[in-house]
Amino acid sequence: MNVIINDKICTSSVGQTLGKSARLNHSHVGYICGGNGVCQACYVTVQDGADCLAPLTDVEKAFLSPRQIAASGRMACQATIAKEGMVKVLSRPEEVRRILFSNPLALFSYGAEMGRDTLQQIVPGISNLIGRIVKGEMGSKDALGDLMESVSGAIGLVVETLPNYLPFKEQITGLIGNLPVQLPFQLPFSTPQTTESVIGRVKIMAPAPKA
Repeated sequence: MNVIINDKICTSSVGQTLGKSARLNHSHVGYICGGNGVCQACYVTVQDGADCLAPLTDVEKAFLSPRQIAASGRMACQATIAKEGMVKVLSRPEEVRRILFSNPLALFSYGAEMGRDTLQQIVPGISNLIGRIVKGEMGSKDALGDLMESVSGAIGLVVETLPNYLPFKEQITGLIGNLPVQLPFQLPFSTPQTTESVIGRVKIMAPAPKA
């Protein structure tokens, strides 16, 4: 069973949530609340394979607006893989990153829609959360275990993918390549070619020794 998250193939299995699959494969999905369905940081858009997922949970119905649901939005911590197949999703952080580099002005309307969705679901979301707290569902050992696993997954994600998602990485690398001097350190996303080009430029610009 493969789940594709932000174009990265993740090995998954039936019964797992999309959030669990993302954490185990160090993919780019939010981990803030530890999979307890209170923050919507793990919001994803299902691009393909929605029929392989279980129906919306009560938590998703409370926190997602009708617009988000109509746009195939799910909460990765709640959306469970129900049968074999291929599921392809795009996380919110990755969607924002792509908009930033393709059409930055569209971020204004995107942000406005997110704000409207959040305001629209404040009451049902809080009501759902209070109901779960009253039932003791938020203080269980399972919830604590999910939170600790979430922290571990977040650390793994940062270590593995931060250089790839750093905004303006290409622009920064290009700027470094045009410097007339060599930096005393190497950035995590810089390449040997960048360093070599800087060194070569230093040699070329160095003044000739006086006779």
